[in-house]
Amino acid sequence: MPTNKIFIFIFIFFTSFSNIVFAYTDSNKSELTVEADESLEWFEKEKYYLAKGNVTLKKNGVTLKANIVRANYIFENDENILNKIIAKDKVILTNKSTKATGQYMTYNLNKKIAKISGPFQTFSSKSGYIESNKKITYDDLRNTAEAEGNVKIILSNKTIIYADHIKADFDPNDKSLKKAIAKGNVIIENKAKKRKSKADLGIYNSDNKMVQLSGNVIIINQKSKVSGSKGITNLKTGVSNIIGDKKNKKRVKGVFAPIKKQKNGD
Repeated sequence: MPTNKIFIFIFIFFTSFSNIVFAYTDSNKSELTVEADESLEWFEKEKYYLAKGNVTLKKNGVTLKANIVRANYIFENDENILNKIIAKDKVILTNKSTKATGQYMTYNLNKKIAKISGPFQTFSSKSGYIESNKKITYDDLRNTAEAEGNVKIILSNKTIIYADHIKADFDPNDKSLKKAIAKGNVIIENKAKKRKSKADLGIYNSDNKMVQLSGNVIIINQKSKVSGSKGITNLKTGVSNIIGDKKNKKRVKGVFAPIKKQKNGD
């Protein structure tokens, strides 16, 4: 069987497979292991491989686990070149400090785009944690990720961002979060400091730790509340500014409640 070569950064990365359990050494002295409880089949006419039963793939520090893994390929230059990976049921993908989980995952090897979908999926790294109840898409060429459906992001400073849709940009070198754009029912919350912001749109920048808010903005600090058209929250200092819309005659409004002093020992 010709050697099958694959490169998938972050989500999947493995090269060739033929038996249920084996080790393969390529020109880079990189070993791949594939294990499955039930079977590993080769459908030559249909051009795909199928592994079933608690499947585990390991390559270059990357591990993919799922109950079913299918690899589609094309025959080109006397080689079987894999072009799409499909993993189903209890999918777990780990690579050093990153981890992705879900029920259904596809990866396009040409476009280097991975999609994880199902009732609940997650993606975590040193920068934070993302979850959704619809889908998460990662584009390795553009270093971007999109999540839809009750999205939740937990940043490294414990700030939580909720939204209907979030798009994130990552650093091409260390894959750390650079920027995130949240749309629809945006909530930014720090439970420890009892601070919460609401808006239609939120833009987070990791360089200055700022969140720009727009559209029906409400900022709540303990029992005090300020509303306006636009706002800026500094996640590092906790300071929030809110701005009205003079052109459309929308004023800033604030309701400030006194904070009760704590008793000694509380």
